[in-house]
Amino acid sequence: MLQSLLPSKASALLVVLLALSAGSQVHAQAAVDCLVTPSDPSCVSFQLPPATVTADLEGLCAQMPYMPGCSLYSSCKAASKTDQWCTPFSVLADICSVDMPKMRDCKNYVSLCGSAANQTAASRPSICKSAPMIADFPTTKNASALVLDICAEMDMAGCERCPKPAPGAYAADCDTLGTYAILCKAMPEMSQCATWKSMCSATSNTAPALSFQSSEYCAAGVGSPEMNPPAMRMYFHTGFADYVLFETWVPRNLGQYVGTWFALFFLTLFFQTISTYRTCLEARWAEEQAAENEDTTKSDSSVPLTSLGGDGKHKSSIFMHWIMLWRQPWSLKEVKQNVIRAVLTFVETTLGYALMLVTMTFNVPLFFAVIVGLTVGSVVFSRQRSSGVARGDSNSSATGCAGCG
Repeated sequence: MLQSLLPSKASALLVVLLALSAGSQVHAQAAVDCLVTPSDPSCVSFQLPPATVTADLEGLCAQMPYMPGCSLYSSCKAASKTDQWCTPFSVLADICSVDMPKMRDCKNYVSLCGSAANQTAASRPSICKSAPMIADFPTTKNASALVLDICAEMDMAGCERCPKPAPGAYAADCDTLGTYAILCKAMPEMSQCATWKSMCSATSNTAPALSFQSSEYCAAGVGSPEMNPPAMRMYFHTGFADYVLFETWVPRNLGQYVGTWFALFFLTLFFQTISTYRTCLEARWAEEQAAENEDTTKSDSSVPLTSLGGDGKHKSSIFMHWIMLWRQPWSLKEVKQNVIRAVLTFVETTLGYALMLVTMTFNVPLFFAVIVGLTVGSVVFSRQRSSGVARGDSNSSATGCAGCG
């Protein structure tokens, strides 16, 4: 009897297995394709496979690497960032939602989330709301046009990153997003930076936590030094970051700033040293010249100016004396003196204008580094200058003309 029951139990088990198999096949046939009907209730939690999202991004950025979304994607990959705006699906939204929805590799995203206008619809999968595009993110054409417009108006640091595109090109073939951020960080009040301000101040209506404000493209001091150029402020201000004569001389912390202050202070003292030395040297040369001309003080060129009349002869006699001096050949001593004079004048003038440019940074502590240096220098070299001026005045009176002897 036991043997007769075994075949019947086996048959029943087989029937159950066949029924389950048929049911699973029916279920599989009835499964919803969320890329075709994303509004189906069963698609609320659907997400594109990570490999698909990455493949779409790689395909898009291989075709147009200069898109702002691709610039962001490269930055996120290079630094392995985990910020919310660096999630692959959000970056895909930056490209496909508004900028390039018709590109082939945007098909999956557009099928799932549609355009930016209907991403907030309740019928879309939740991923479209939780990882949307960055609010007010610029399009490729807009970012390129703004960068080129800024650089046409003012050729500032950063413009070299984006050469002017060839006629007919869709956009500049460069990192337009990074360049746009660099330019607007330096000159935020330019009219072309309104889009940048909006991007850096707005938040997404569908994902309030997704804010771009703290990114290296918006926040000061975040990211590499290249992404944080000193702001050009044409008014007195304080703070570390300012260009000091050279593009690479930008103090960014307290130690560098203090070092810069003392460097400018001692540079100003060196300027005072050169200026005082040249003044005293000129006085000594004038004294030597007066001694050499002692036997010829009765010549026409030594006639006191007060003895000349006011009918124009005074002016003519000075010019005639200048011409006479220019026509005389230089002695070896004069050649040496003029070489020294030229070198000292060049150094003094260069330092003087360089210090003037430092004060024009409008950075208050750096401004006073120059002022304090000039003040201290005037005290340190007070006796030397008084001695040199006194000797010069004495020689001028001896010859009768300070500018002619």
